[in-house]
Amino acid sequence: MNQYTINVNLIPGLPKNPYRNGVGQYEGVVMHATAVYNDTANGERNYETNHWQDAFVHAFVDDTQILQTADFNYIAWHAAYTANQRFLGFELTQTADSVKFAAAYDRWIWLAARKLFDLKLGVVDGVTILSHKQVSDLWKETDHTDPIEYLASHGKSWTDVVSDVTAKYKLMEVVAMLDKDAAQKVVNILGAVYNATNDPKVQEAAHFAADALRGATGIPKQ
Repeated sequence: MNQYTINVNLIPGLPKNPYRNGVGQYEGVVMHATAVYNDTANGERNYETNHWQDAFVHAFVDDTQILQTADFNYIAWHAAYTANQRFLGFELTQTADSVKFAAAYDRWIWLAARKLFDLKLGVVDGVTILSHKQVSDLWKETDHTDPIEYLASHGKSWTDVVSDVTAKYKLMEVVAMLDKDAAQKVVNILGAVYNATNDPKVQEAAHFAADALRGATGIPKQ
């Protein structure tokens, strides 16, 4: 599992209103797409800097970075009143390029898993992780249906999002239980598994898991 840096460049002057349960007590995440093709996280931040009175989110994600633009401890105006009081809001920038999409998508789902894991909220579809479409259907305070159509244009469904966030969240749980010495032992076992088989699928899985443990625990790659 890739480990990403959250670049912080907060928009100045944003209001600091607590969630319904208090400062820092978000209850989940709402996953958005920007509806603007070929945009970037920096470009969206620049636009929002001058238009935040209409709406703003906690972070934008593109193929190069995760850019936090509002304090995670306070509500953002991204999905109308009811959802804003409960959830973080993350925007996925849009591209027709499949390679750029894959890079941005992986950052987007990692960010969701990371912030859910920070408060040990779990990944529960429609409860702790919602699309903007689900928010619209639940509370009928907006009529947005993102990110469903955009995901579909790249062969992804909302079910895939929930599954992929869940996988990253579970790996974070495993890593949290391991210290560096224990993680190194697991990496060694995975290396042995890799060398003992000629099955490319097993080798790929072992390599993926070993890299994830190295990245999460700071073990250098060999």
